[in-house]
Amino acid sequence: MGKFSRLIVIFLSVMILFSCATTPQNKRVNNDKATKIALIKYEMARNIILHKDYKNLAEAFKYLEDAKKVLRDDPKVYYMLAIAYQMRKNMKKYEEYLKKTIQVDPNFSDAYNALGIYYYQKKQYDKAIKMFTKLIENPLYSAADVAFYNRALVYLSLGKIDDAEEDLRDAIIFSGYSNSLYIKTLINVQIANKEYLKALKSIAEIESHTGKSCFTQTKMAFCLFKLNKKQQALELLNQIKDNSEKCIKQKNALLKEIENDNNTDN
Repeated sequence: MGKFSRLIVIFLSVMILFSCATTPQNKRVNNDKATKIALIKYEMARNIILHKDYKNLAEAFKYLEDAKKVLRDDPKVYYMLAIAYQMRKNMKKYEEYLKKTIQVDPNFSDAYNALGIYYYQKKQYDKAIKMFTKLIENPLYSAADVAFYNRALVYLSLGKIDDAEEDLRDAIIFSGYSNSLYIKTLINVQIANKEYLKALKSIAEIESHTGKSCFTQTKMAFCLFKLNKKQQALELLNQIKDNSEKCIKQKNALLKEIENDNNTDN
């Protein structure tokens, strides 16, 4: 082999080695760049959707479709597409993409919650209960109180009062007795079903954690009134120290009801 031929062989060998060494790196760089761009587009779409910017919703769809091509089977992209379709009132696609989100990530709690609410609104109560139960049973879900409360609403719609009350109590406990909505719902449900003794017990339990409030005291007075313990009810009402307009209105309404009942008795 001549000197010139040997040089050609050496040159080709170097080129092959250089090509082998740089092509995967270039590919990796290109992939990283594409991923970064896809994530930016996802964030742009998310910003439009979360701000309910209907004017630019079509642009959000475009960003998400571009992101989906690169971020294959990414649950957050599917979930954001679901929300975008909800804004478009395309509920079939909304449900479809929520299901896709869960298929890709079985622990994507927001999708379970959204599906549960969707089924509840459609009166598909069994499906709704299944979604909320999945959340309750998931040890990674940090907002169990929300799932318990939502499932309680489904049970109320089904007339399953005992199950609803149990879930409401769990919602209160898991929230650390901090959510007044859960507390008010439980007490109002018990009073609506004329479970006055049970309501008094619930109020006492709640007050042991939260202290007294206008709501708990007026509701306790109402229960005592309904149990024909009017004097105790009046004494309790007179102990209320909350002077807010709302509280005074509630207190006066109950005082009037007790007074009218006394007049009827006489």
